[in-house]
Amino acid sequence: MSYKNKYQDFEYDPDDYKEVFCLSEDLATFYDLIKEYKIQQTTSSYLALDQQRVTLFFTIKHRELEGMISHQTAQDLKEYMAELFYG
Repeated sequence: MSYKNKYQDFEYDPDDYKEVFCLSEDLATFYDLIKEYKIQQTTSSYLALDQQRVTLFFTIKHRELEGMISHQTAQDLKEYMAELFYG
């Protein structure tokens, strides 16, 4: 039996960013909330997703400024997150 990654449907795997402070956790939470919102499109699930989007963008920006991720990686992550959020 092979192990299936919980986030295999997404382009960026949170496990790839375990060494980057908060990024792995924030990315995983964002993905979980995306999945939840697709199942139950309520105002509260949308607001939770939007708040996590803001948190994730903040984390990405700070990890870039600290030099933990490259500018290109930060741009790619932000573009992908915006694509997921705004559809």
